Amino acid sequence: MKKLALGMMLLVGGGLAWRAMHSDAPDPKLIFDRFWVDHMPRSPDEKFQPFFINSEFPFGRFVVRTQWTGAFEEFHYHVIPREPGVLDLLFGATREIQRVRYTARPCHEHGFDYCLDIAGTSRGVKRYYSKKEWGPAHSEAEGLAKLHLAE
Repeated sequence: MKKLALGMMLLVGGGLAWRAMHSDAPDPKLIFDRFWVDHMPRSPDEKFQPFFINSEFPFGRFVVRTQWTGAFEEFHYHVIPREPGVLDLLFGATREIQRVRYTARPCHEHGFDYCLDIAGTSRGVKRYYSKKEWGPAHSEAEGLAKLHLAE
């Protein structure tokens, strides 16, 4: 009887450990140091919207670009203590502050490995995607290099 109980405990414990390692649960830290895009551009002239937020220095960038041209707006951010998935963004050019809520999680959509949903900002798009090999990145330029190497 003890062997059966021990076997059941090991089985349940192993199942819980496997689920924790393979979970699609949100991870607030995934947003940082990762190159995100709204979609994979199919040509050098196609516009796409990258997003990047640095963990070492509190800044990030919303971008609209092609392979050769682009425009960006940078922001300074503050992490909101005890509220995972919430940031205050300060846009220096307009002095506007926006509180955003985000969910970053593993997913398997459109050939990507991660999904990022953002609400509360008038910039960018509402959903971004990333791949495992696109992080950690320390700058948007490093992320763009990884994007072009993946083509």
